[in-house]
Amino acid sequence: MDVYKDRCQFLRTEVKWPATITLYNGPMLAEIKSISQVGASVYCQQLPPAGQEIRLEIQPPSRQTIIVFARVIWSIDTGSGEISHRFLFGTQFQYISEEDIHFLGEIVANQKSSRKIDALC
Repeated sequence: MDVYKDRCQFLRTEVKWPATITLYNGPMLAEIKSISQVGASVYCQQLPPAGQEIRLEIQPPSRQTIIVFARVIWSIDTGSGEISHRFLFGTQFQYISEEDIHFLGEIVANQKSSRKIDALC
C-alpha cells in the first residue's frame, strides 16, 4: 500500500501517547501530540535535525507498541518551561506496518476532533 500517494486524504487526530525516540546518540522520551496514518507531531526534550531519520516507538493505550521509522520534516522551539516538552517536531513515516496503518486509520476515523493534515499536503 502506497500511503504517501495522496497525503491530503489522511486526517490527523490529537492524542497524548508516550513514545521513545531513538537517535544516533541513544533513546529519549517523547510524547505524541497528533497522529495520522502517514506521520505524527512529537514533543520532546532534544530536537532532532530536520531531515534526520529516527526510530519512533509509540505506545497507544491498551495496545502493543507501534514501531515506525520516520523523517523529521519540521520543528519549532516551543519555549515551554516544561523540560520534557521544549520542542515540537513533525514526522513523515518512512516505514510502518500495514496492521499499524489500519489501526491508526480507525483511531483517526473514530475521533470527532480529526482534521486534515496541513504540514504534509
